[in-house]
Amino acid sequence: GVRASLLGALQKPGAREVLLAQTLWVFAYAALPAFFVLYAQHELELGLGAAGALPLAFGLLIGAGMIAGGRIKREQVHPALLAGTALLGTGLLLASLTTNVGVVAMLLAPAAIGAGLLTALGFPYFARFVPAGEAGGYSGVFFAARGVASAVALPLAGVTVELTGTYRSVFLLGAAALVALVPLIGAESRRAGAPATRP
Repeated sequence: GVRASLLGALQKPGAREVLLAQTLWVFAYAALPAFFVLYAQHELELGLGAAGALPLAFGLLIGAGMIAGGRIKREQVHPALLAGTALLGTGLLLASLTTNVGVVAMLLAPAAIGAGLLTALGFPYFARFVPAGEAGGYSGVFFAARGVASAVALPLAGVTVELTGTYRSVFLLGAAALVALVPLIGAESRRAGAPATRP
């Protein structure tokens, strides 16, 4: 069952690190869609039409990142995940420091592309740690972790905005993506040190 798969994934070297990394990087940007228009109106002083275009552009760039991720060669998957994580976290954190529309756009663009790379490559990389015959259960655990991260990020972002009085604080959750670099690096070291049982 899912519970057994969860326990297995948490006990499996490499798989647990990827699960943690994914939870952190999804947490970093999951709340953005709910706050983008309010952020654009109140912090960037954009009209409703322009404010609505911001999440659209972010989503399109995530799609572009996913397409780019689909063209990554197998040996480049882990470096691309590291790059995507760094782009996401750095872009979001730096965007929290300014209300200049042009600068914000330049920072959010690479952040969105990074999110797209992570979305495209996260599961293929996780699959490298899945034991034979456990693909279904481990897949459920992987995507359940995404749901949990999204569910936690939204109310926490709301509390952060309430406490700080600024919608820019939603971008501070991007720090979680930078923290995700640690388990992501650890996962690859686990894989490199394991017997070559999977291609």
